[in-house]
Amino acid sequence: MMSILISISAIIPIVAVIICILCFKRNAVFSSIVGLATAGIIVIAIDSYRISVSQLLGVLQSALILSLSAVLVIIPGLYLNGVIRGQGYINKITNWFESISIVPEKKALILLLGFLPAVESLTGFGVSMFLSVPILFKLFPSKKALKLALLGMNIMPWGTLGLATVIGSSLIQVYPTKLGTLTSLTSFLVFPYIGLVSLYVIGGLKALLKYMSTALLLGFSLSGLLFINNYYIYTETAGVIAGTVTGLLGFYLSFSKKNQIKSIWKNKLLKIFLPYILILILISVTRLIQPLNYFITNAIVLKSHNVKFSVLSSPGIVLLVVAIILQQKQPITVSYLQVLQKAKNACLSITSFLILSQLMLQSGMIKNLAVTLSQHTQQAILLMLSPFMGMISGFTTGSNVGGNALLIGVQNRIGQEWNQGTLFAAVNNSAAGHTVFSSIPIIILVLTIVKDENIFSHFQANESQLLKFTLKVSIGIYIAILLSFYAIFHINGESILF
Repeated sequence: MMSILISISAIIPIVAVIICILCFKRNAVFSSIVGLATAGIIVIAIDSYRISVSQLLGVLQSALILSLSAVLVIIPGLYLNGVIRGQGYINKITNWFESISIVPEKKALILLLGFLPAVESLTGFGVSMFLSVPILFKLFPSKKALKLALLGMNIMPWGTLGLATVIGSSLIQVYPTKLGTLTSLTSFLVFPYIGLVSLYVIGGLKALLKYMSTALLLGFSLSGLLFINNYYIYTETAGVIAGTVTGLLGFYLSFSKKNQIKSIWKNKLLKIFLPYILILILISVTRLIQPLNYFITNAIVLKSHNVKFSVLSSPGIVLLVVAIILQQKQPITVSYLQVLQKAKNACLSITSFLILSQLMLQSGMIKNLAVTLSQHTQQAILLMLSPFMGMISGFTTGSNVGGNALLIGVQNRIGQEWNQGTLFAAVNNSAAGHTVFSSIPIIILVLTIVKDENIFSHFQANESQLLKFTLKVSIGIYIAILLSFYAIFHINGESILF
């Protein structure tokens, strides 16, 4: 009994974080620090979790290396977004998309299952909503447009060039390809479901029945292309390529005449999408040219006993290079101070969560908690609990990276009891990422964008109504992930693929 109580005590830091956010309405930075302090007290108080000074230094070293890998994507990504907005690329893309003659329902599906995932995969942190909000508010009434903008945030496991998946793979020490591929499978039913929900939001049952085939086709296209790109190409660019190809497929299916297809290439389209094309080209060059890839991968490498990070291979370097190229082409003023202020909370919360996860890992909390859960919980209950745990982590932290830092280690260790540790980690990655859209930070972000763009004239946004909507949608996301997870687990999909 005492050993069980000691093992269960390992969950107290996680519970402390959740209580701080949900009950006391504190932000992720404060809550993660409370969780870290709680873990520290447990380590000092319980002999089973004591760690040495050298282990503690290892915890800090691993966490800081992982944090740096996130910071090197976040700050250049936000800076690039400032450049792109300042140079008018967002407005040009918005105007181009509005000029295409397609029914609003299909336009919404092309956005939500195609181009918005592609943009969010390149930049992350809700940047795609700067593109989606103006378009959606011109196509639909305010209440519907707000809900659709939130639904467009469901690519998170591949957002910011797969940042959450890459860091998650480092936390459980597997290749990003493996975690990304299994995540694409656990997420497989989510995107068709999002398409169907979007149609219902737009026009109820009538729109759902009329355009259901398009929603399912584009949803499964995005899911299938994510799998292909993760398994055969690169996790970092999977969301970009899958979203872009799905968006183009949506255009092709929506046009009845060949001259309409040609019309989408008017108005110097390649020039309008120049920043995104440059990013894809540079990433492809650095990955495909082997001598260059070898140099970049091995030139500057930061290591700890369980973490390895190649600095020059960070996608953030590519984002920074593209921002510099664009600035040389058309110089504009971007406030570095504002970029750092926007990045501050995300960087601090991620760092705190990563220190917490490494402390729980090195002290043995994660192992004890996972073993206790797997030994004293029926398999069927654990399978149902795993996606729920992932969703809680994403909702509470408001971040796919934060959600992974909080619980992916526990999930991986539970899965190891059936030699499917990466599959359980993929469920956490998938569930956390797809639930971020329902979190308070994302809801506040979309309302802030709406306010900044001066879109509302008389309609007053209601945060609680949006929260209720996203939580209802999350029930379907849970069922979609659970069905995929259950199937993959019982056919032992991890061993079949790898």
